[in-house]
Amino acid sequence: MVKLQESFVVLNFEAANSDDVIRELAGRLHSAGAVGADYADTTIEREGKHATGLPTKPFPIAFPHADADGVLESALAVATLKQPVGFKNMADPDEELQVELVIMLANKSPEEQIQTLRGLAELFGEPEKLKELRELEGQAAVVEWLVRELDLGN
Repeated sequence: MVKLQESFVVLNFEAANSDDVIRELAGRLHSAGAVGADYADTTIEREGKHATGLPTKPFPIAFPHADADGVLESALAVATLKQPVGFKNMADPDEELQVELVIMLANKSPEEQIQTLRGLAELFGEPEKLKELRELEGQAAVVEWLVRELDLGN
């Protein structure tokens, strides 16, 4: 089961760059005991080698994550951004996308990670779903929406 709780959601986050967002989300997961203390660093390192930005419509999103090693409990953390920040495009790492929504994955197994990524990609392949999520107000509403849409069964 993938854990998602209100403390894992930050709305209208002001970040200078992608590292800021990754550190904020990893810090929230670490505070709850879901990931180890170095999860932010390993995620940033992985992001440098394997970009996670997606050119979705109506705005780009990113799914930063690290390997299962630092994960103690599978979880998702979410940030909507006050101003977009640059993440490299997964399909074209030379292109920088101006991302408005970041969902950090922390999965205990590679199989679960693939399943989670597949569910997110399917969901956010629908522009109206992305817009709907972006317009939600309050952490509880975001958690409730994602649990329902991704069938997380929290």
